[in-house]
Amino acid sequence: MEMTHNKSNGFMIKKETVPTLRLNNGFDMPILGLGVWRTNKGGMKDLIINAIKIGYRHFDCATDYKSEREVGEALAEAFHKGLVKREQLFVTSKLWNSDHGHVIEAFKNSLEKLQLDYLDLYLVHFPIASTHTGVGTTRNTYDGDGMLDIDTTISLETTWHDMESLVSMGLVHSIGISNYDVFLTRDCLAYSKVKPAVNQIETHPYFQRASLVKLCQKHGLCVTAHTPLGGAIANAKRFGSISCLDDSVLEDLAEKYKKSVVQIVLRWGIQRNTIVIPKTSSVERLKENFNVFDFAITEENMDIKGVDRKHRTNHPTKAWGLDPYA
Repeated sequence: MEMTHNKSNGFMIKKETVPTLRLNNGFDMPILGLGVWRTNKGGMKDLIINAIKIGYRHFDCATDYKSEREVGEALAEAFHKGLVKREQLFVTSKLWNSDHGHVIEAFKNSLEKLQLDYLDLYLVHFPIASTHTGVGTTRNTYDGDGMLDIDTTISLETTWHDMESLVSMGLVHSIGISNYDVFLTRDCLAYSKVKPAVNQIETHPYFQRASLVKLCQKHGLCVTAHTPLGGAIANAKRFGSISCLDDSVLEDLAEKYKKSVVQIVLRWGIQRNTIVIPKTSSVERLKENFNVFDFAITEENMDIKGVDRKHRTNHPTKAWGLDPYA
């Protein structure tokens, strides 16, 4: 397939498909994907099939989303119908907190549910090990004060070396980290033999995190922006957060470029050379989110530092009884 290089924002464009970023191990990762967190399992098959028909080739999953089996059934149907070949997809899953110390077993459990022979990317979901509750169950246990039981016997370095074993076993193309800050990312780079290819973090106009993004990109880690739209109504209800989608600066840009605010925010993320994985269960939203490659934001308009509120919208503190970012 013919490829062109866009010098203005650094990603490879394959005609008739989604642009990709080249990972530090030579694999290509689509710069736009579909996240499946909080997606109704009953509608998963239709969602995945519709996304593939629209052109999505990147699906972001996790054990903790409790939908890997449904995603696997949808992918199997897509392969059977000839809608797409396995090698045309990029599938990610993640190691949950309670499975540190059981990396290989947890990975194989995800692989079985997804009905795949390999994964394109496997991430450490959070830099925290909690008490093991059974492979793939993702159950949390709490102390008498309602705080998550932390396993202090397993280091992140130990977990990472177990992740590296998955690569040597040929089970996964790339491994990475998620929700790691500047310090933990630096540490992982120091002790890793197989360098992390990706750091998946929350970042959007209200939580730009320029230092962390720059650090990762300087040292060869691609940044995946989870919650790239700031969570919108869903996170407002769950975490009491605020959404960048109502920001007047972004609304003005949407009017200027004749696009929706959602498309402006996703395009902004793409032009930062970050991979964006917006979530939706709506076919119309799938199409809207995908329709971001026919325009470019000028360098002047990309500078929206003034809207940054350093506001994290996705925060597990209420559920875990402790602030993992403290």
